[in-house]
Amino acid sequence: MKKIMYLGVVILLLASCHAQKKLVSVDKETNEVVLKQGQSCEIEFITNASTGFWWQLVNENDITVVKSAGDRYTSDAPKGMIGASSHRFWKFDAVQKGTQTLHFVYARDNISQAARTRDVTVTVK
Repeated sequence: MKKIMYLGVVILLLASCHAQKKLVSVDKETNEVVLKQGQSCEIEFITNASTGFWWQLVNENDITVVKSAGDRYTSDAPKGMIGASSHRFWKFDAVQKGTQTLHFVYARDNISQAARTRDVTVTVK
């Protein structure tokens, strides 16, 4: 009975380690990430919706190595506080081998007047 319990614990630990390895962080200094097919990465942006600016992926139709898997927002500010910054996390799943650059702009409707830009190079092996 102890052997079965021990084996069950080992399997659970291995499964949790495997699941944690699927989400890979983008190097904040180089803005690069290397993924294997089946892994995911999450890119963090600081944003402030009250300014009318938001981060946009402008070359989404040209990207084939990853696929957007959604996004989420978090904020440390008290609920209802106007003008506070928040964090946007954009998740991508690796789907095809290759290297491409995701081009993001922080702009209002007119992306040609971007306040900031950010390029993230993704390599899928």
